Amino acid sequence: MGRIWIVNVSLFAVLVAASVRFYNEWLMFTATHQTGAVEPDREKFAKLGLSLPPNSPAPANWTDIPSHNPFSFDRTDIAILEPKAPPPPPAPKIPVGPKPVLFGTLSLGKETIALIGPGKPGNRDYKPMKVGEIIDGWTLVSISDKSVVMKGNDVQETIAMNDPTAQIPREHTRTEVAPAPVVTSTGGLAPPATPAVSSPQQPGTRGQQPAQQPGQRRRTTQITPFGIREIEEP
Repeated sequence: MGRIWIVNVSLFAVLVAASVRFYNEWLMFTATHQTGAVEPDREKFAKLGLSLPPNSPAPANWTDIPSHNPFSFDRTDIAILEPKAPPPPPAPKIPVGPKPVLFGTLSLGKETIALIGPGKPGNRDYKPMKVGEIIDGWTLVSISDKSVVMKGNDVQETIAMNDPTAQIPREHTRTEVAPAPVVTSTGGLAPPATPAVSSPQQPGTRGQQPAQQPGQRRRTTQITPFGIREIEEP
């Protein structure tokens, strides 16, 4: 029992000593940590140079601005030019025909003439042309010995005298045969006589017609618009 009292008294004494020490440290902390005693450092600013000369004239009075015309052409130095006219529209394209055909060239003194015809099927006509003349929308540009240069709209072609690509195509359509007239016979007219065909006779059977064998069909000769033909009758 006495030991318990001794232990309790010892613990109580330790608790009192710790409380006293904590109180003293708290007083010291509050004395040394006052926010009012904290002073900030002074800021250092860089020195700025003077932007205005020391003897600069006084600025103009801004109240004089409304007295001027704000829409005057003297306010800017931009030259006011007349607007440019739009470019003219391109010329419409001329419809051109097939590539012409060169039939030949002629030299008459200092002038050179080309014999040119239209490139239409079956055409054999031509006309003499000089540089600058037009045929079927094609303009003759230049004439050489055996060729010419022609231009149609934006296309320029060199045409040779015997150019296989510029030859006129021929018409290969077949000529239609006219139908033969239909001949109608009346009762009073006899049909044309069929010429008798003489057949060779064997000796000993002269004057006798060959007998028709059984199962053989009789042949009849008819004249048609397409010629003479034989028809077997049953």
